[in-house]
Amino acid sequence: MKKILFVLFITHGLQVSFGQKNAEIFTTDIDHFWRTYDSIQQTADTVKQLHFIQSLYLDNASEGLKAFMKLRGHTAKRHLNNIHAYPKFWKSIRQNTEAIKSHTAEIERIIAHFKKIYPRFKPVKIYFTIGVFNSGGTASKGKVLIGAEIACADKETDASELNQWLQNVFRTQGDLTALVAHELGHTQQKTGTAESLLGQSIKEGACDFLAELMGKPISSPYMTYGKANEKYLWDAFKKDMNGRDFSKWLYNGLNAPNAVADLGYFIGYKICQSYYKNTLNKKRAIRKIIQLKYDHKSVIKFLIKSQYNDAPKQL
Repeated sequence: MKKILFVLFITHGLQVSFGQKNAEIFTTDIDHFWRTYDSIQQTADTVKQLHFIQSLYLDNASEGLKAFMKLRGHTAKRHLNNIHAYPKFWKSIRQNTEAIKSHTAEIERIIAHFKKIYPRFKPVKIYFTIGVFNSGGTASKGKVLIGAEIACADKETDASELNQWLQNVFRTQGDLTALVAHELGHTQQKTGTAESLLGQSIKEGACDFLAELMGKPISSPYMTYGKANEKYLWDAFKKDMNGRDFSKWLYNGLNAPNAVADLGYFIGYKICQSYYKNTLNKKRAIRKIIQLKYDHKSVIKFLIKSQYNDAPKQL
């Protein structure tokens, strides 16, 4: 009996050890969504269609989708409205979302690289879901939450039914794994919103810079526009950077000037790039970028040390 108990104890211990992975990747929500979508096509009864979305998709939600639903306001009605409004889009995006599983090995390589440059990497869970067109990806409590309807779209996707901002994003969007690399950065950072526009821009831009270090540079309209207009943007950004109004620089996809949203990401990315370049100990620089506190005094100090552009020389 003692021998049996000993064997059970050792087996259980091995299971716990093997279970402590750097990351777990979940794609079941994608399967559930397309099963729901196919069921909806079989009836014109909207009551039945709503029931399908609720019972087949939302009620079967993974822990990641449940978190995404709370953060981004998913409802059966919103999903159904989107399915009805954008039929060409859904037909064109399906293949890309169903191919997500083929990216698993590449995502695992990205995580291995991240752990190499940042040994304190904390394990994460990555969830691929279908959202409601208001987030391509976010991070929450050690989870990476990907909205595949945005993240998987590319220039071949039929976005003719969608708004101008999404059309612009899809035309220049890089590969899915670059977005995952960005969100992995957020899972390692301090939580919460920064005290100022400068802090929040550095927080977002840091993740773009980390993705680039992992061989996954971000391809987006704000990168293209930013590189062509860097001096102009920095001069404009300096006037707003100490405030708490993010609306002209971050999360402004639906009302951005010239349909180029999130230009604060670009500024934050350039500051982090400059900090890394001007720090001799690169591992220490990465650690500082990731572990930066986002109170205003700390981010101003970080900006000074970055020597970016004509950053202030003192507090």
